[in-house]
Amino acid sequence: MLDSAKIKREVSRLYDKDPQGWRVLVGRDRAGFYDMLFSHGKKAWQIKEYQVNPYKSVGLGAKLSSIPDQVLTSSEYPFGLRPIALDKMKELASIIDDSSAMNELASRLLSEKTVSSAEAAQNPAILQGPVFHSNSPLDALSTAHTKLDERLRRELRRIVLREYRHTVTPYI
Repeated sequence: MLDSAKIKREVSRLYDKDPQGWRVLVGRDRAGFYDMLFSHGKKAWQIKEYQVNPYKSVGLGAKLSSIPDQVLTSSEYPFGLRPIALDKMKELASIIDDSSAMNELASRLLSEKTVSSAEAAQNPAILQGPVFHSNSPLDALSTAHTKLDERLRRELRRIVLREYRHTVTPYI
C-alpha cells in the first residue's frame, strides 16, 4: 500500500509522458470513502481517500496487477486534458442557453486529442475529463480485488481515527 499522494504523482507523471488512452472512474464506498480507479492500457491504480476538509485529503492506494477489459473500455472518450482555443470559448459563450448545441460542442471537444499538462497550460482554457462517477466504482473489478479494497478501507479508517478523529466525531 502506498500513500495516495504518491500514486497521484506517479499517475500524473505517466499521464504527461503519454496522455492518450486514460480512464478515470470515481465514487464512494459503503464506508463513505472516495474510491478512484485510474487505468492506462493494462496498468491500473486504485486509491481510497478520506476528505479531511475542502483542501486536504488523506488516503492509500495500490497498483493493480490486472483489471477487467469492460472497465478499460467504458467510454468512447478517454480521460485527459484538452485545450480549448479562444474561438471555442467564444462559441461556448454564444450557445450557453442552447442545450443541443452545447452537447454537440462538448462531443467535438471530447473528440480532440488529449495533451500533457504542460501543453494544456499554454491555452486560455482546458477541458478536463471525462471522469465517470459510480455509486460503487470497484464493483466492476474481480473478486480478487475485494481483499485489497477491504485492507485499504481498514487501514484508512485506522489512519482517520488516529489522526483526524475530530472530523468524524461530533463536538461536545
